[in-house]
Amino acid sequence: MNQFNQITQQIRSLFLGMTPQSRLMAILLAAGIAISGVFLVQSASTGGNAMVTLFDGRSLSDEQLDHIDIALSDKGLRQQAREGKRIRVPKSLSDVYYKAIADGKAVPEGMGTAVETVLNGGSFLESTKTTEAKHLAAKERDLAKAIERLDPLILECFVKYDEKRTGFSSERSQTASVAIKTRGGKDLTADQRLSIAIYVQKSFAGLKERDIVIYCNSISSVASDDPASIQQSKYYRLKRQLEEDYRNRAEKMLANYGNVRVDVNVDLDPVASEETESLAFNEKPTKLQSVTTKKDAKQQRNSPGGRPGAEPNATSNKGQALSTVADQNSESKEQTESEKLVTGSTIKKSEKVGHETKRVSVSVSIPESYYRKAHIFKSRLLDPVVPGKKESVIPELTVADLETLKKETIRSIQTVINGMLPTVEPGEDKFPRVQVDSYFDMTVPEPPGVSLTETVLAWLSQSWQTIGLMGLVFAALISLRSFAKSTPSSNDKDFERGFDLPLDDAADIDLSSLSNEENETIADENSDEVASGPPRLRTTGGDIKNDLTLLVRENPDAAATLLRNWIGES
Repeated sequence: MNQFNQITQQIRSLFLGMTPQSRLMAILLAAGIAISGVFLVQSASTGGNAMVTLFDGRSLSDEQLDHIDIALSDKGLRQQAREGKRIRVPKSLSDVYYKAIADGKAVPEGMGTAVETVLNGGSFLESTKTTEAKHLAAKERDLAKAIERLDPLILECFVKYDEKRTGFSSERSQTASVAIKTRGGKDLTADQRLSIAIYVQKSFAGLKERDIVIYCNSISSVASDDPASIQQSKYYRLKRQLEEDYRNRAEKMLANYGNVRVDVNVDLDPVASEETESLAFNEKPTKLQSVTTKKDAKQQRNSPGGRPGAEPNATSNKGQALSTVADQNSESKEQTESEKLVTGSTIKKSEKVGHETKRVSVSVSIPESYYRKAHIFKSRLLDPVVPGKKESVIPELTVADLETLKKETIRSIQTVINGMLPTVEPGEDKFPRVQVDSYFDMTVPEPPGVSLTETVLAWLSQSWQTIGLMGLVFAALISLRSFAKSTPSSNDKDFERGFDLPLDDAADIDLSSLSNEENETIADENSDEVASGPPRLRTTGGDIKNDLTLLVRENPDAAATLLRNWIGES
C-alpha cells in the first residue's frame, strides 16, 4: 500500500510540475490510450466487423433457420444476423458457430442425407418393419427437400406415401399425396403439377399417376382413369414447347426494335398417330400355273370268221360261213387344259408422326418510341453531319410520316417472321399469320434513392468510433505543436530583476542579491559545516521548491511580495 501511495504521489508531483500545455497533452494522450484499448478489446471480443455467411451462402428453410437459432442460443451465441434465408456470423468466430450448430444437431440436411442417416444409424436389434418404416420416412423427407430445391417458387413441401396389400396376393394398392406451400400464395401451373407427379411416380416403383394427389391452394390429380388423358397432356406440353421456341426465335430476330412484345399460338393436329394401308388389284390376272393333257385312242373291229386254228384254215376245201358284217375301225382324240390365275394387288402402308404443326400465328407489338428513334436515325442518315458544317435541324415527325414509317415497319417485320414459320397449303389465307401493332411505352418513374442525409447518418453510425479516435489524435498533435512553439527561455535576467514588479512594503529589499550566484557560498560535500551568509536563490534550473523554501525562511517578506505580484500578473 505504501508503494502504491508513493507511486501516486510521484505521479501527482510530476503532473503538478508540468506546464498547462503539457498537462493538456498528457490528458489527451491518456484518453486516447484508454479509448484505443476499449476499441481493441471490443474488436477482439467480437472479431471485428467482418461477417461471413454460414454454409457458403446456401438458402435455408424457415425450419432450418429456427433450429440453428435454437442451437446457437443454447451455446450463448447471439452475434448472428439473418439476411433473408441466410445467416451471417463474425468471421473470426465462424468455427465456434459451426461447432455449436453441430452440437445442437441443427446442420441442414442435403439431398439424400436422410436416407443415408437411416442406413448408417441402424441397429441389428431393430425389426424389419421398423427399419422399413424409418427408410420410408427418410425417403419422403428427401423427396420433399428435392422438390423444394428444384423449384424456387415452392417454399415448403410435404410428401406422404402409403401402400396396402390385400390377402396373400402380391399386388398392392399405392397412393401418394404432396402438400405444397408456395411463396406469396401463388398456385402451381398444370405443367409444374405434372412434373412433380412424374418425379414422385418414378420414386416409388409401381405407383401410377392417377394415384398421386397434389394440394396447392386446391386439390388436384394430374391423371385420370381416362386413357386419353395421357395423350391430351402430351398434346398441351408439345404445344407450349413449340410456342416458347417460336417466341424466343422471334424476339431474337426483333431485338433491334426495342422492347418488343411477342405472343405465339401454335395449332397442332389433334391426331396423335396415323397409320394408312391401301390394297389395289390389277386389271389383268397373273398366270401362276398351266396344265395341258392330250389323249389319242384307235379301235378296230373285224367281222366274224371261221373257227380259229390250223385245221380250219388248211388248204382242204371246207365249208365257209358267209357273214354280212364288215370290219369296224374307230379313232378318238382328247385334250384337257387347266390354268391357275391370280389377280395382282398392290399394298401401300404409311405412318405419320402425331401432332403435326398445322398453323403458327404470331402477334408483335412495337413500342411507339421506336418510330421516333427511327425517324431521327433516318433523318441523320439522309443528312449526315459533316465536320465544319452546322448541324441541321431534324424535321418534326408528322402524322403522314408516322403512318408511312409504320407501314414500312409492319411490312419488314412480316417479311422477317414469315421466313421462320412453316409453309402452309397454297390458297387464300383470310387470317394473316403475322399481326403487328404498337403500344405506348409509358416511362415509369424511378423509385427515390437514398437521400444524402440518410447516407451520412448511416456512415456516421458505422464510423463514429474511428472519427472520434482521429479527432483525439488531431487534438493531441495540435497541443504538441503549441507546446513545441512555447519552449522555456534560458534568459534569467527578468527573474533576477524581479520581473520589474513593484514590491510595495518590501521595496527596500535587494532582490537582485537573492540570485547572485557569484557571492553564493556552498557547503563542502565532505564537511558538516554550513556556508556562512544568507541563503541565495538559484536560477540555474535546479530545484525551485528547495530554493524558495530557503528564501522564505530567511526573508519571508520579500518572498510573499514576489509571489503576490507573480500570482496577480498571472
